[in-house]
Amino acid sequence: MTRFLCPFYRSNPILESFKGTLIIDESDFRFSDEKAEMVKILNNGNVRGFPVLRSDTNGKGEFNPHAYHVFGPKILATRGDFEDSALESRFLTEDMRSQRLRDDVPINLRADHKAEALTLRNKLLLFRFRNLRKPRSLAGFIDPAIEPRINQIFAPLLSIICDEKAREQLRDVARGCQREMIADRRGGCEAHVLEVIQELLALGTSLALKEITNRFSDLYADEYKWKVTPKWIGAVLRKKLRLKTERTRDGYMIASAERERLDQLFEKYGLVSVQANL
Repeated sequence: MTRFLCPFYRSNPILESFKGTLIIDESDFRFSDEKAEMVKILNNGNVRGFPVLRSDTNGKGEFNPHAYHVFGPKILATRGDFEDSALESRFLTEDMRSQRLRDDVPINLRADHKAEALTLRNKLLLFRFRNLRKPRSLAGFIDPAIEPRINQIFAPLLSIICDEKAREQLRDVARGCQREMIADRRGGCEAHVLEVIQELLALGTSLALKEITNRFSDLYADEYKWKVTPKWIGAVLRKKLRLKTERTRDGYMIASAERERLDQLFEKYGLVSVQANL
C-alpha cells in the first residue's frame, strides 16, 4: 500500500537540509496511534511553517532547542492502515494489493533503471523550476461539498494542472475520498448514536440519555461486547461527539443549545438533517 503525503526522529535533519520528498519503505511503525512520536512529525509536516522542536546536545553536554523543518511531500509504503485517523486522512492512498502487476512492469529492475530514474528526477526538478514562482490561487479549487482536510490536499494539486479533463479526474478522486471517509465513520459508535438521536428527533421524543440508551440497545446492543449504559452513551456524546449535556428533572439530556452542532454532525457522518426542536 503506497501513501502520498502532500503538503522521524532522524529524518528531521534530512528534511532540514534538502527540503525534498521523503520516501520511507516498510513504514509499518510499531506504534501508529495519535500518541506516537513519528505520527506527530508526519502530521506536523503537512503544513508549511509548523516545525518540529527537538533538544540537541552540543559538545559541552548542554541541551539546545532546535526547530526542524519537516514540511514537504512524503511517500510511504505500508502493509496496512495507520491507527491514527488524523494521519490517515492526510494521505492519498493507492492500494496496490488489489491490482494485478502490469505486463510492462519488470519483476527485477533492469540495467537501465538508474538512467530512467535520473531522467525522471530531472524532469520533475525542471517542473519545479518552471512553476516555483508562478502565482497561484486556491480559491477557485475549493469544493464546499468536500471536507476541509480533503480540500487541503487536493486544491494545491488542482491549481498546478492545466488540462481540464485531468482536473475533473482528480476531482472524482477527491469525491471518492469523501465517500470513503463518510463510510468509515458510519461504522463507528458515534454514527450509531447519531442515528438514534436523529430517529428520536423525527419522532419528537426527548433526547434524554435514558431514551437514547434504550433505543441504542434495541438497535445495536448485539454489536458491542459491553453493556450499553447511559454513562457510556454520555461519554460518547461528550468526549467523541463534543456535545454538551445538561441535568434536568428527567435526568441528563443533550443541551438545547446543541441543535446547530447536531446538524453539523449529521452532515459530517452522512446523515440527513432532521428539522425538529430539541
